[in-house]
This record gives sequence, structure tokens and C-alpha cells, in this order.
Amino acid sequence: MSRHPILKSILLLGALTALGCAPSQRNLGDWQVEIGPAGNEIVQVRESSASQEMAPPPDRLFDIVRVLTPAHMQVGEWYPRRDGAYGFVARAETERYNITLTPAGEIIEIEYNDDSAGIREKAYAMILRGKKRPVALDELPARSLATLAELAPDAEVTQAWHAETTAGPRYVIVAGESAFYARADGQIQSARRIAEGALEENYPRGGDRNATITAIRDEAEIHLAAHRERFDYGRQIAALGQVDRGPAKPFRFVVMGDSRSNPAFWPLILDHIASLEHPPRFVINTGDLVPRGFVDEFRDYFVTPLLDKEYFYFTALGNHDCGYEGLATEYRSLFGENSLNFHFDHGAYRFIFIDTVTRLIPMADTIAWLGELLAATPAERHVVAVTHKPFRNIEQWAYHSLDLESSEAITALLSRHEVGHVFLGHIHAYSTATFAGVDYTVSGGGGAGLHDRFGRDGSVHHYIIVDAQPDGTLEQQVVRFREPGAP
Repeated sequence: MSRHPILKSILLLGALTALGCAPSQRNLGDWQVEIGPAGNEIVQVRESSASQEMAPPPDRLFDIVRVLTPAHMQVGEWYPRRDGAYGFVARAETERYNITLTPAGEIIEIEYNDDSAGIREKAYAMILRGKKRPVALDELPARSLATLAELAPDAEVTQAWHAETTAGPRYVIVAGESAFYARADGQIQSARRIAEGALEENYPRGGDRNATITAIRDEAEIHLAAHRERFDYGRQIAALGQVDRGPAKPFRFVVMGDSRSNPAFWPLILDHIASLEHPPRFVINTGDLVPRGFVDEFRDYFVTPLLDKEYFYFTALGNHDCGYEGLATEYRSLFGENSLNFHFDHGAYRFIFIDTVTRLIPMADTIAWLGELLAATPAERHVVAVTHKPFRNIEQWAYHSLDLESSEAITALLSRHEVGHVFLGHIHAYSTATFAGVDYTVSGGGGAGLHDRFGRDGSVHHYIIVDAQPDGTLEQQVVRFREPGAP
């Protein structure tokens, strides 16, 4: 299998326009849209906390921690964080609160643990699915409201629910951009920013597993059956074959990823892709389409904005898409039973999608399948691989990646068979690398909260335009979306 030539990048916006790569919209709502060349090898990892030598936190931050924790807790431990914030620990026997504050005293996160009871309250996917009901603000515990008024006087309380959570009944209070989880006595147990998943829900634990799976399938039959003809991978691949003009013709596709949890941005990026002067033949998503993998999330969040789009849409399974017990039952109900490890040929290329997240297929089986497929791929096919999790043996992505053993096995196969390019997600940024002769690109800027270590052109919402040439050359341009006032 021949290695494709070095990636070509078009450097000037004028050249992009001449090639028909510029969208008809330069801006999108309040977003400033920029198109630039491929490539971003910048990694800006902050020094470890031990070498930061941050000044001790001021007393007022300890005062905030004392307000947030019960009187019997001992407050004194603190540690500097890489993001410049301070972490604090308050303890009492087996109980522990971990509280993260900015130097200005803003609450980033509150987490509660009780080791003896096996309880961990982290404001992320705590709410049991369908187990919250709206409550009026005057029904909230007075102590919770008083605490928020004291510590965040500018954060208006706008919404509230009573919810069954993995830790028991809690009041969920939205104040400013964060959600706070409070007990009936008003003690705030956990908090997190909404953009970082504070209101996402989870399946109940325990119960009859088979009955739950049956209920999920029944729900999918009601809500997703009407969309299978459009999104089932087998049908999409067959339909795509009808427009395949053969290996001698170029074609365009788009890559994006991690588009979950941003209902304002997700439809906008799809509209922008559709506005390209020469739209793509298909779009590839590197995974994490929805927050938790529920049937109604696929219907309401993922499917609805795509119904009026004419391009095909293929995705790698993301860890947020796996649904109940990581089995991807909901995902497969929309995309088909064979939508986890699959491939298709188009033009001179073979596209291989690799499952690196589900519990349904053992990793050893996935690696064996990949090896057999690569060995059977004709030499004239240029291979593009897609998966969600980056590989741990690529240093700049090791902090948020697949386990090392699986990473080494998969990258060895990709190098041995001279795969042309690999697209990945999971890291919410744009980042590139060449490893053992293979070019890799992380594209996880589709809407989820951004990781901050990849520079101005990497830690940005984006998608990638790829023009695939018959000789294996992938001409890439990155479409970046910058918020108003961004540097």
C-alpha cells in the first residue's frame, strides 16, 4: 500500500476562494470565521504544579471554602493547578470536599466524597434520566440561596429542579453559568459549569438489565425508526456508491468532531458546511455526537439539524455516544448494527472507522479485525482511518487517550500498512502530528468545551475541508470559528 505524498496546504485565502473552498458566509452570527492552512504542532502544556511556585492563596479564598463546607470540616490543604486556579480540600474522617476556585474567588467546581459510604458527588451526569421536575425558586432551601448570594452575588439564580441523583435527592440550582447541587438542608454538595456537563443525565443503576435494553430498543423504534433510512451506514454507503465517479476523480469531504453539548453551535456549523461553494460529498465526525447517548438526544440534538442537509454523514463512536452500559444500543438503533467497526471505499480511497470506546466489542477483536482488513486492502487504495480516542504513545495527546497497550498495537498496524492519514477526536482542539511514518490529526472542535493547550489556532472550534486527490494527496484547510473579542 503506497504512502501518499506529503499533505499540501493552500496558504492564501485568495487561493482558497479560487478553488471554491471559501464558504459563501465569512461570518456566522456573532462568530468570526477564518480559513487557514492545515497543521498545528503547537502544544502549550503548563508547568507542573510543583514547579509553578504559586503564591499561597489569600485568606479570602479559605473563607470561601469555609462558607461552602460544614463547620466540622478541617480546611487547610490547598494545591496550585495548571490552569492557574487553586484547589482546596476540606476533610472530616471519611468525608472530603474538593473545591476549585479562581484567584478572584469564582467557583469552578465543587466535589464531595464519602469513602466509607462509597459516595462521590461530582456535578456531571448525576441526574438520573427522567428524574427531575422543575421547582419554583421560593421552594429552594434558604441556606443554599443565602450561600450563593454571599459567594456569587452577580450570578442570578434562573432555574431550579428537584432531582433524583446517583447520590440521592438533590435540588439543582442554575446560577450564572453553573449548576449547584444541594441537599434538602441547603448544604451545597457539588457544582460545575453547565458547558462542562453539569446538567447531563444518566441511566439509573441496578434493575433488570435485559428489561432496560428492551425498553431502549422500544424507545428507539418509536423515535429513530423514521430516520434510519437516512442515517443507517449500510444504506448511506450504498447510496454514496451511486455517486462514486471512480478512482481517477477527486472529491471533497469534511472532518469534525466532539460536537456534543452545544445546541447553539451545532446547527450553525452544519449550516456553514452546507454553505461551501463546493459542498462535501460526505462529512466525517470523530465521535461524541451527543452528551450521554440517549435515544432522545440522538433524535433531538443530532438528527434534527441534519434533516435538511444533503451530504452523507459518517461517524466514529465516541465515549459519550455509548449509552446504557457502554453497549451503544441507542447508537446502533440509528446507524445500524454494523456501525462500530466498518469501512467503505470511495474514489481511490478506503475509509476505515475503528471503535476504541465501546464495551460491546473486545479491543483484541477490534485489533484483529483491523489487521485483517488492512492486509486485505488493495495496494492502489489510499487508506484514511478514523477513530475517537487518540493514542497514548503520541506524547502530546497522552493525557487524554486510549490505553497504552491498545495504542501501541493499533499504531503499529497503521504504520506497518502505511496508512495515509488518521483522524481522531476526544481532545477538544485541532492538533496534528506525524508518528512512525503516519500523519495524524485530532479534530475535536465541533462544539464541546475546548482544551486549552494547543495554542490560538488549535484550541478553537473548527472543521476541516479535505480535497482528496487520486494520487493520495489530501489538501486540507481548517475553518476556525472565533468568538467576538477573541485575540
